[in-house]
Amino acid sequence: MQIERQRLMVLLNALYDQGVESISVKHPCEDIGELVQINLENDGQATVRFTQGTMTYQDNRETISVRHGEPAYNDLPDAETYTRTMVASGHVSLNNHDAVEEFIQRHGYADLEAGHDPVVLGLDANIIAWRLPEVLGIDSETGDTDDRDRRPTNGYALATGVKEELDWHFKQYNTHELTQAFGEEFARLDNQPAGANREGFLGLYEYRRLRTNRTVDIVECDTGDEAIIEAYDKFNQDSRKEAVLLSNDYGFVDKSIDAGVPAQHIEYPIDIPRKATGSWTQAAELLYYLAILFGVIRLPKVTIYGVWNGKDGRHWQHEQVDLDCRSPKIAPQLERDLAILDVTN
Repeated sequence: MQIERQRLMVLLNALYDQGVESISVKHPCEDIGELVQINLENDGQATVRFTQGTMTYQDNRETISVRHGEPAYNDLPDAETYTRTMVASGHVSLNNHDAVEEFIQRHGYADLEAGHDPVVLGLDANIIAWRLPEVLGIDSETGDTDDRDRRPTNGYALATGVKEELDWHFKQYNTHELTQAFGEEFARLDNQPAGANREGFLGLYEYRRLRTNRTVDIVECDTGDEAIIEAYDKFNQDSRKEAVLLSNDYGFVDKSIDAGVPAQHIEYPIDIPRKATGSWTQAAELLYYLAILFGVIRLPKVTIYGVWNGKDGRHWQHEQVDLDCRSPKIAPQLERDLAILDVTN
């Protein structure tokens, strides 16, 4: 059963109705095991306990190459990506959240009625997958308005060079090795993006989503920091807009500032807390990211496939995952609730 990202709340509702208030989210391989535990509360809140912090996860991942071989090790996201997942779901803050906020206060909230140039965001390849503008409240459509009803930004300026850097197409052809290492679930991952390439696909389809759903200027350029920054500098000189850039790369940020293009470094935490409290919506977001990056995750009564043989561009575009309902009671409720949503929408 395929289900879209924004409808994963229906899965949480079904589990809660079946008496599953504590959701253990596990990787099928016992050597990795439980990643997080989501405790659903009846007021719309959910407490997430991070069974494995960044350091613990990194240690567990390092044992995989010895026990199961390099293909299995490479299929797992690295520790930095694991941490970014928790930030992207809204459960963990950036290390320099205040600095990013100050940067947007300084450059954003353009007074268009007074003739100020619109401010548009440029995103480096290393952060585009994670929807940070929405998480940080600086997106041009969903961002928090100030006391004069101005949005923090007015759209995006997306570099074609960044898109090219996201075009990763390495696919998994050694599923028999993954199946031996991780379990039978991984037999379904053949001919799908493998390992870090799944993060690349997240970024590529986020690029496409922004082009479809936001006001976007396309900045034509080659790949590489110098070419991208030069193109943004030219964009700022030639257009009546100001592009400001976000990147996880200190070198990229320094070069941008030297070129006169405003830029802000995004600093992820080194480790994550033991637990965090958020909403059911944020918990659903976390499930989506974990399913994509790990390929497969197991919940009570349900297995979620982030990738599976047969997943194509349409599934990526619509941000779909595939549910294997191991409990006979879950599937009928999901089908009923999804049908209701289809009628109401």
